[in-house]
Amino acid sequence: MYKALFHIPQVLNKYKCTSSENKFLLLLGYVIEAADIKLVILGWYCRLCVLMMPLKFRLRKTRNYNVLSRNVFVLSVVLIDKTTLECTLSSDSSGLDCLHNVCQRLGLQQPEFFGLRYMSKRPYPKLRWVELERPLKRQLDKYAQSPALTLAVMYYIHDVGLLQDDVTRSQYFLQVKYDVLEGRVRASFDQAVLLASYSLQAEFGDHQRERHTPEYLKDFKVFPAQVIKETEVSTLLEAVVWQYSSLKGLGQALAETYYILEAQRLSGYGQETFMARDEKGSEVYLGASLLGLGVNSASGDSQTFYK
Repeated sequence: MYKALFHIPQVLNKYKCTSSENKFLLLLGYVIEAADIKLVILGWYCRLCVLMMPLKFRLRKTRNYNVLSRNVFVLSVVLIDKTTLECTLSSDSSGLDCLHNVCQRLGLQQPEFFGLRYMSKRPYPKLRWVELERPLKRQLDKYAQSPALTLAVMYYIHDVGLLQDDVTRSQYFLQVKYDVLEGRVRASFDQAVLLASYSLQAEFGDHQRERHTPEYLKDFKVFPAQVIKETEVSTLLEAVVWQYSSLKGLGQALAETYYILEAQRLSGYGQETFMARDEKGSEVYLGASLLGLGVNSASGDSQTFYK
């Protein structure tokens, strides 16, 4: 035992043990080993702890789920109004379970018109729909860039009377509004002004001359980018203020309905576009909608429509 203790100062210098904790562990290891040959393994373990302390371990990155337990995880869902909520699900939950969770919390009683999308790892298409009947986590692990979903209208309608629930109608209106603003539904100057007036009536109620001036409304996004490029913003604002003031007395729910009805008349309403190639190998765009299937050349020079 005493012979082993003579080696302690040399070992402390060899392993550069400066902290009191490290010195204590190393000393304890030698004392245990010297006291009883049967405790050699324990002594070596103490010394190993000292040697491992300076090392830094890097763990492999995993999916960015907020994991509550082995079978429960939390993911984010971006709503149509761009706000976010979190859903707590089990690893066996289907996409439909998640959709019903979101709709229940929104008070949305007609989930059959909606779906969930995610950003795909693949270059095209970047946005993919969740297969509602399949386990959600498996789909996201295999195909998604990140464990995040977006709520969106999946099935567009031509009969606005099918939207019997106020929350469903409002969410549907928001989706159609963003379709217009982001250019998926194409509008002329007059159509854009009319839609903008319905949007303002739905958001603010009746026009107030002192408040809803062109200067005030210029900070609200109510016009498609393409229309803004083609027309002076001041001209658009003056036109929409006049149109908006003419809607006095129109209820906000009815303004949403009129917006949807007007958008249904426009090109691109309810259309989902996919890239493809024709028989010559040229790139074309397929537009699937309620009216049928449209085939557009990549240059936009030709269009064929199939009902």
